[in-house]
Amino acid sequence: MHSLSHPRVSVIVPVYNAMPYLTGALESVLAQDLPELEIIAVNDGSTDGSGAELDRFAARDPRVLVIHQANSGWPGHPRNRGIERAAGEYLFFMDADDTMAPHALRSMVELAERSPAKPPAEIVIPRFAGTGGRQVQSLYSRHPQGAISISRAMETLSPQKLFRREFIERHGLTFPEEQVRLEDGIFVAQAYTRANRIMFCGTDPLYFIALRDDGQNISSRSIDPENYVASCRRIAQILRDGSADTETGDRLVLQFFQRKGLRFYAPKRWHRMSPETRTQWVGLHRAFLRDFVPEARDASLPHPTDRRKLGLIRAGDVAGIDALVAAEPGLAHAARAIRFEASAHGLELRVALVPEEASTRFPTAPPSAVRLGALRAVDRLSTACAGTRGVRGASRRLAGALANRLPNATLILNGRRRNRSATLIGRPVGVDAGAGAPEYSFFLSEQLLASFGQDRVDLWTVAGIGAALSGGRVRLTASPEAVTASAAERCYVTRQGNASLRLSAG
Repeated sequence: MHSLSHPRVSVIVPVYNAMPYLTGALESVLAQDLPELEIIAVNDGSTDGSGAELDRFAARDPRVLVIHQANSGWPGHPRNRGIERAAGEYLFFMDADDTMAPHALRSMVELAERSPAKPPAEIVIPRFAGTGGRQVQSLYSRHPQGAISISRAMETLSPQKLFRREFIERHGLTFPEEQVRLEDGIFVAQAYTRANRIMFCGTDPLYFIALRDDGQNISSRSIDPENYVASCRRIAQILRDGSADTETGDRLVLQFFQRKGLRFYAPKRWHRMSPETRTQWVGLHRAFLRDFVPEARDASLPHPTDRRKLGLIRAGDVAGIDALVAAEPGLAHAARAIRFEASAHGLELRVALVPEEASTRFPTAPPSAVRLGALRAVDRLSTACAGTRGVRGASRRLAGALANRLPNATLILNGRRRNRSATLIGRPVGVDAGAGAPEYSFFLSEQLLASFGQDRVDLWTVAGIGAALSGGRVRLTASPEAVTASAAERCYVTRQGNASLRLSAG
């Protein structure tokens, strides 16, 4: 049994004007079924009564330690004060407006120590869920409990994780205390690159991250491009220095930029910027790519729109980015699997892209009856020769010529556990006249499927026009009836109605 003087977990909470959320956050920690804990709450100059609320909790429960200080302006300083005072075997960094499931800390500690033949894991990532309309990364719904690679872990750079205190102290890890964006990402990236084992915890959500209705989340503050990109450069250098080889470092930096850099080229963000701000972002990102990402790595990105954006940023082509971003809403669609069917050489998938109401890049009239008949004939030929790669390629080119202004379709396959992705170009096979939805055929060869090992694989589509324009990726949905008996062993429909693959090693 651990006494209060030797807690299992120290929960460190920076607090600044967090009422009324603070009350629920503290109650959720004190309700943990792992009682051997301490809460170190650092009141960072609050003016809304948060300090008095902290003192109220400290007066009624000796596990609550409150530190009052003048406002530092950023959460890094109070988190570091918490690290200095912590006595727990593990540290957990919590935000004052979030909550935890009652079994959260116990589950994370048990997972960290699950392998008696190995030292405890240095980092445990809890499964998140959003509240109040807060969105969380798809990692939290897709990744299974257990070991997680640094490549996948880099999808979450927020600090709400369990860390071994000895690990933090041995490496002298602290949060930047200056007012910089991604200060938590700088700390977490350093921890990731030094950890021997990182675990992902929870078959159900353990940590509930809130969207405050007063708009005071730090992430909602305006972003200074130079400050933000300077932090990205720090994280990129951490990844390079902490990687075993150059190839791994370059890959991690590119994946990091895809998430943290390309987000500013999404239509909603881009269209809100002034022309001067757009030019500033492109210039800063162009220099970042020049310094940290070899151009040869761009082709490894599975998302065609992301690849195009990288090329335009490298060229400093703001007008080209304007055109590409402007085209995305016109290619908005829902992706629906019509049929999964096994063949002697892999899986045949037929998909319909159903244009949304705002879509303007989908043709108003389908190809002629003659062309549709020719498309069906090409489809029959390609299906009969599915094992012949050359025939598949030729039939796809012929079908594209017959499709007559139909958008092209790309299928993206993403592994859940392994950071493995692949892309396929669809072959037009017809149009659902009622929905105005063009239909495409994709062939998933046995070789391709085997490359994902025993992973589960999620499917996405991207619509495009010609070689220059394409849209955002869309999750492929399906009904159970779309999965034929021959494909049922490897294809399934999730509880959310999405199409996924369940693969085995062979």
